[in-house]
Amino acid sequence: MRLPVFFFIVFFLNSAIMLAESESKLFKANDLYKAGDYATAVTQYEQIINEDGLRSANLYYNLANAYYKLTDYPSAILNYERALKMKPADEDAMFNLQLTNTHIEDKIETIPMLFYKRWFFQLRNSAGQDTWAVLFLLCLFACGGLFVLFVQSGKSNLKRLGFYGGFSMLLVSIFFLSLAFSMRKWQIYHQEAIVFAGSVSVKSSPVENGTGLFLLHAGTKVKIVDELGSWRRVKLADGNEGWMPAADLELI
Repeated sequence: MRLPVFFFIVFFLNSAIMLAESESKLFKANDLYKAGDYATAVTQYEQIINEDGLRSANLYYNLANAYYKLTDYPSAILNYERALKMKPADEDAMFNLQLTNTHIEDKIETIPMLFYKRWFFQLRNSAGQDTWAVLFLLCLFACGGLFVLFVQSGKSNLKRLGFYGGFSMLLVSIFFLSLAFSMRKWQIYHQEAIVFAGSVSVKSSPVENGTGLFLLHAGTKVKIVDELGSWRRVKLADGNEGWMPAADLELI
């Protein structure tokens, strides 16, 4: 019985030490950024992400800012997008991303979205998955309490309140649950990437001698809709599609 407890203590201490080391590196990286040593700051931030395995919206945001200062706009866009995937309502990241996009060559016109889809996605992105899940549970709890009131109360006005209030809370809880599931599905299955090739020809088929449809340049965001070997079928915000090498893309 004592052995598992010992291993648990060792694991906990190792985790605490690694977290402390990562935080120390983060403070150092932030200090380097403030001092204007952006290249070394980038190295530190990347080490924290890739070697220490630490992920956060703020970390990606800081890394993107450092890349922007180095005028590495594709890398800045990639990390602003990663920050927004974790924290969609981050206004600073959204503003800086828009600013960075003015420095890249491709200007893609977005197809207008139907108003109800736009409203739903804006609402969904205004909070995180955990927030929607907590709101779902609170509304479900309130729904249960109101239905108990409906069953137990002997007064007609309280019965009406319990029934209609409980039914309303049930509908609201289902809506919050749909927002939580939509956010989760988007984070897992919605694959987007940033073009990192200086210039790449998007083909009509996944072969080198395929017909070139259009050119894309570094920093452009694409949605991955299919894959075949080392090729990816990508879709642009304006609806154009084609195949390009996976090596020229970096997943968000």
